[in-house]
Amino acid sequence: MPTRRALVVGAGIAGLATALRLCRSDWDVVLVERAEQSPDPGFPRALRGIGHDAATRLGLMPALIAHSQPRCDTVVVDVAGTPFALYSKPSTATPVLRRADVVTVLRGAIGGVEARRSTGVLGLAEDDCGVTVTFSDGDEDWFDLVVGADGVGSAVRGAAFVERREHSRAEVSVSSRLGTASASAVRMDLAGRSVRVHPLSDGSSAALFAWHGDASLPLRKAFGDLPWLAPDLLSQVDAGPVTRRASFQVHADRWVSGQIALVGDAAWCTGRPGGEGASLAIGGAELLGDALDIFPRTAEALVWWEEQMRPIVRHRKQHSADRTTRRRLP
Repeated sequence: MPTRRALVVGAGIAGLATALRLCRSDWDVVLVERAEQSPDPGFPRALRGIGHDAATRLGLMPALIAHSQPRCDTVVVDVAGTPFALYSKPSTATPVLRRADVVTVLRGAIGGVEARRSTGVLGLAEDDCGVTVTFSDGDEDWFDLVVGADGVGSAVRGAAFVERREHSRAEVSVSSRLGTASASAVRMDLAGRSVRVHPLSDGSSAALFAWHGDASLPLRKAFGDLPWLAPDLLSQVDAGPVTRRASFQVHADRWVSGQIALVGDAAWCTGRPGGEGASLAIGGAELLGDALDIFPRTAEALVWWEEQMRPIVRHRKQHSADRTTRRRLP
């Protein structure tokens, strides 16, 4: 077969995993990434389920385990900081990874994929065989496949798909690094807000605060009423670099259109900083490559892929929500 060309928009976990899987099937891949990458390394999460299985089949697991953050028990606390539940640490076969750890491993695996930096996608024009892409620098190019892996605020989704906002309130997260590491991870889940702290391999800790509501709300106003956080923990956050993100939950009616597909948060729009993002991104990318290997027509492969992925994403989202509810105080 002649070499098939794919444009992957977004160089996060979903985009890099998609580029890797397509390269394994001899696609000619062009990767679009923003010039400025966020300094936020992400909060450590255990790689489980579909992502763990896909990473194993792709040969990534040794490198991911080598980049793993400390595996430790998770202590669930109440509003006063009093423990009321304990979850055992993941097994040695389950890596605990920040987003930056996964990106590092994927970049090392894909090698010299052609990259277009400091540019974006302005227009997508589909025909029966592929997509003509207009870039923000004025160039045009034609691809057999376009994959939007550019996150919750996906430009590809906005250009090619119908979307609707599900909630009027923002989902806000503030992440920071603390100077000390604890022996255990700590989490607190309340209605509308949560706190996570996890030790890192360099002797520091990652902290993640999330809430629904005002995106400009100062952290001390959002969490200052919790005595176990103030003043020590919040003071450490104030003293270090902080990354604040705000997004609105949106819903895409479709994830595929002809020769265009959405992968990762561009498709399932998790919005909140949940624990399923990396796993679903890697698993979804691998399954997309499998579909394109199985079906001779790209459009047919994408339809089949969406039919398989939607129930998987729905199940993982529900599982994550149920798990949080079980850990939340009445």
